[in-house]
Amino acid sequence: MSRLPATILLAAALAGGSLRGEPSEYPLGINLPTNDRMQFWDIGIAFTHRFDTPVQGHGKDAYGLDGYAYSGLGLDFGIKPIKGLNVILYRTADNKTFTMALQQQVLNGSVVRMALRAERFDEVVDRTVTARGTVGISGASFLAPTEFFLGEVVTLSVVPGYVSRTTSRDQGVFNVAAALRVDISDKWAFMSEYYPRPSKLAKTFNQGFAAGFSLKTFKHRFTLVGTNASGTTANQIFSGDYAGGPRQSSKWGLGFNVARIF
Repeated sequence: MSRLPATILLAAALAGGSLRGEPSEYPLGINLPTNDRMQFWDIGIAFTHRFDTPVQGHGKDAYGLDGYAYSGLGLDFGIKPIKGLNVILYRTADNKTFTMALQQQVLNGSVVRMALRAERFDEVVDRTVTARGTVGISGASFLAPTEFFLGEVVTLSVVPGYVSRTTSRDQGVFNVAAALRVDISDKWAFMSEYYPRPSKLAKTFNQGFAAGFSLKTFKHRFTLVGTNASGTTANQIFSGDYAGGPRQSSKWGLGFNVARIF
C-alpha cells in the first residue's frame, strides 16, 4: 500500500509534464529573432561567436579561425503569469553592447505566428567617431518577427524592424529582413537569413546574408553559419552600417551559436 501514493504522484508528475504544451525554445535563428519562446519560468542561454576574418580560398589562416572573434552571451526568461512573454538580456564583446528586450507572442496559429519585440541597446565603450562610424551609441529597436509555415518542413519568416540610431546616422532607419528554415529531419535544419541595405544608406554599403546548418539535441541547439555581417543584435543587423556595414559577399566569415534550455 505504501507504494501506491508514490506511483500516483509519479504518474501525475509525468502527466503534468505532458500538459505543458509546446517545449521551450530560445527565440533566435542565426541573427534574427524567431517566434519561439521560453515557457513558464524556464531559462534559456545562448552563446554566439563570429569570426571577424573572412574565409579565404586556402588554409593559411585556418579559413578565418586564426583571426579575432566577437562573442556574446544571452539569457532568456519565461514569464509564467503572462503567456508568451519573455525577458531577454544579451551582452556582446563588440563595443561592449548590452541589450535588454521584451518579446510578446501575439499570434500562435497553425499557419502563422507573430511576436512583438522591443529592445534597448547601449554600447558601453566611450563615444568616439571612427572611420567606420560612431561607437558608444545607445537607442531602441522595435521588431515584429512573423513566421509562415509552408507545409511541415519549410518556414518563411519576415522581420520588419526600426532602429532609432545607427553608427552613421543620428536618425532612425526602417528595414525588413527575411529568413528561411528547412527542417531536414528531427535534428537537422538548414537556415538562411537576408538583411537588405536600408534605403536611407548610401549604395556603398552592402546587403547582408547568413546561412548554415542547425543540429538539435536534447535541450541543446548548435548552429554553424557563414555570414558577411559581423553583428548579431537587431541594431547591428537592421541598421546596415554597423562596423562599416556587411563585407562583400565573397568575404564571408564563419560563426556559430549554441543555445541551451534549462
